Amino acid sequence: MRIGIQIVGTRSSEMVPLARAAERAGLDSAFFPTGGFYIGAMRVIDATERIRVGTGIIPMFQGTPYLHASTALALQEMSGGRFVLGMGSQTKGQVRRMAGVDLPRPAARARDMIKAIRALMTEGRYEGEFYSADPPGGFSLRARHRAAPAPPIHFSGVNRLNLRVAGEVADGLVGHPIFSVRWMDEVVLPEIGRGLERAGRSREEFELCAMPMVWVVGGGATREEGYRRAKRNLANYYSTRAYGGFMELHGWSRERVAIRAVWERAQRDGTPIDGSEMEAIVTDAMAEEVCLIGTPAELREMARERFSGRADTLLLYPLHDSYALPEERERRTRESEEDLYRAIEAFVPLAGTGTG
Repeated sequence: MRIGIQIVGTRSSEMVPLARAAERAGLDSAFFPTGGFYIGAMRVIDATERIRVGTGIIPMFQGTPYLHASTALALQEMSGGRFVLGMGSQTKGQVRRMAGVDLPRPAARARDMIKAIRALMTEGRYEGEFYSADPPGGFSLRARHRAAPAPPIHFSGVNRLNLRVAGEVADGLVGHPIFSVRWMDEVVLPEIGRGLERAGRSREEFELCAMPMVWVVGGGATREEGYRRAKRNLANYYSTRAYGGFMELHGWSRERVAIRAVWERAQRDGTPIDGSEMEAIVTDAMAEEVCLIGTPAELREMARERFSGRADTLLLYPLHDSYALPEERERRTRESEEDLYRAIEAFVPLAGTGTG
């Protein structure tokens, strides 16, 4: 099992130093959300030499297949073959509010988008259900990037349909930070398997990247603070309707309703979400089910128990404070950065070993 990092909840100025620290430590990958779209990937690729650089994730419907394919090939060429194109369809509400469109059948569109991107990077043209592209000679991506093999495309999903899409048409899955062992065993792995079977592919041809939220106890960072941040992170995710099935499976219906009520009240009143109220709804058991909180040795053991035989790559995701007050944000952000540096050091013993 390979070890990487997800650079999230940090300052943009710290992205490159964190990626370099992971590379020096012998870790495999540095993924990051896409504030600024592909700009972060260019910065990290230019500043590193060995580590894989991945987008985690690019909102696919905010661009065209040609835009994604041409940028991905350029980054693959720039990196010498180290780039991973991580994409996701986002929720319907996010697409509506951020991209300004209301797309029916998003999973089917995502499937067609991935096929279109891959075709443009390899064959040069595509004709599909939702997307088509036939660039004229001067804009042929294969002619312009002959030296760059197409980078792998990883899709992101939580629900069953998107997981099947990942198995069917993607090279891997960028797992969600809320994934639990139960969700992986009962939903993720079976649905990816169905997608792989439909495509006539084997599990060995697919990279499953789990993204556990971690808090490393030590160096002044307490276990209590880890639980606090875990609960705030989870409450933020669980306020999304799209993850209702996940919560129902775990028997967290009451908490789901309570979290959603706080979110809806804030939206109705035009007031900030009360982080303390959200935190109080999430139990210690819920945090323990999803997050890794402990000393370096404890984290390594938990990672082995939870992900060995399930995930191919771990992308360590630092716990941050989703509801920090404005006057707290800079300090909380620095603490999240420190947590990720501690996580890099904590997982050095597992880096490059081939085991989890």
